[in-house]
Amino acid sequence: MAFCVELNFKVRYKLLLFVLFFPAVLNAQDWYRSNQAGMALEKIPSRMVALHYEWALSVERTGYTMLPAILRRYYNNSYTLEQRLLYERGALKRQQWIFRDGGGATRLNASLPADLESIGKATSGEVPPFIEIFSSGRTLIETHQYLASGVYITRYVYQSGLLIKADTFLDNTPLWTDSYRYTRQSLLRGVERNYHEAGLYAEPLQGTSSRHPVAPANLDLREAPPIPGFISPGLPYDNSIMTEVLGSIYTVKAARVIYDTDSQGRVITETRYAEDDKVIAVINNEWSNDRINLIRWKAGSDEGRIVFRYSGKDRVSEEDYRNGVLERRVNIRGDEEIEEIFMNEKLILRAVWKDGRKQSEERVRE
Repeated sequence: MAFCVELNFKVRYKLLLFVLFFPAVLNAQDWYRSNQAGMALEKIPSRMVALHYEWALSVERTGYTMLPAILRRYYNNSYTLEQRLLYERGALKRQQWIFRDGGGATRLNASLPADLESIGKATSGEVPPFIEIFSSGRTLIETHQYLASGVYITRYVYQSGLLIKADTFLDNTPLWTDSYRYTRQSLLRGVERNYHEAGLYAEPLQGTSSRHPVAPANLDLREAPPIPGFISPGLPYDNSIMTEVLGSIYTVKAARVIYDTDSQGRVITETRYAEDDKVIAVINNEWSNDRINLIRWKAGSDEGRIVFRYSGKDRVSEEDYRNGVLERRVNIRGDEEIEEIFMNEKLILRAVWKDGRKQSEERVRE
C-alpha cells in the first residue's frame, strides 16, 4: 500500500514539473479575435469565447502527421510547423500553414480553404489558395496559385539580390517569361514579357494590362496572376476598362510586351510588338500617387485617351475618347455605375450596373 502511495506521489510530482516547465505544450493552441485577413488582433483566453466573435483565429504548433497531403512534399525534418485556422461566425473558413527552419526563417507559407476539395473554386472576392516557397535567405523563389483553370506556378531568379527573371507555367505548360530591367541605382526600370508559343492570341490578365496566350484551352482569361514586382494597384487597368476601351488593341496578337516603369514601380509605358518586331500599340499612363489619371493609346491609325476623375480615394467617373470623339462615359455612385454610350457625339444608350450586373438599359432617342 505504501508503495502505491509513493508511486502516486512521484507521478503527481512529475506532472507538476511538466505543468511548471512546459506550459507551452499544454497550451499549444492560442486563440485571437481576428478579421477577414486572418490577423491576430487580440488574444482571447479560450476557444469558446473566441468563437463568439465574427472572426476568430487559432494558432498552434503541430507536426507532420497533421499536414495536408498537398504540402507534405515540401517538408523536411528540420522545419517547425505552425497551423493557423480562421473561423467566420464559428465555422472554419481558411487554413494557413507556415514552415520555419532552425534559424526561424519562413520557408513556406500556404493559404488553403477549409475544405481542400474546393481548391481552385474560389468565389469572387475571395483570395485564391496559394503556396509561397522561400529560400534560406528569406527570398521568395516559387509561388503556386490554385485557380479554376489550373495551377499557375511562377519561379523567380535573382542576381545580387535583385529579381531578374520570372517564369510562369499553367500546370506543366510554359506560358511566359518576365525579364526585369533596373537603373544603376537598382530601381525597377521595366519588364519585358515574352510568350513561349509564338503566334498565340493574347488576352488580358485580371486587374492588369498584360496578356497571355489562350492555349491551353482551360486557361481562364479573368484569373491569371499579375506580373510580380509592381506596386499595388500598380498596373492600371481593371476588367471594364480593358473590355470596353482597350479591347480593340488586344485583339491583335502580341509576341512580346515591354513595360517601362518609374522609380515607384508604376507602369508609364506599355509597348506591344508583333512577331516581326513591329510595334502594334503604345499605351502611356499618367499617375497621381497610386492612382492613374489618364491613359493615352495609339494603335495603327487610331489613337485615344481615357480620363479618370476621383473624389477622395474613390473613382467617380471615366470618359473614353477615340480620335478626339467621346465614345463612352461612366459615372460611379458607390456600387452603382451609370454607363453612357455615344455615337457621332450623340448619346444613344444608357445602362445601369450594380455589383457588375446590368440592372437596366435604355436606348436614347431624340
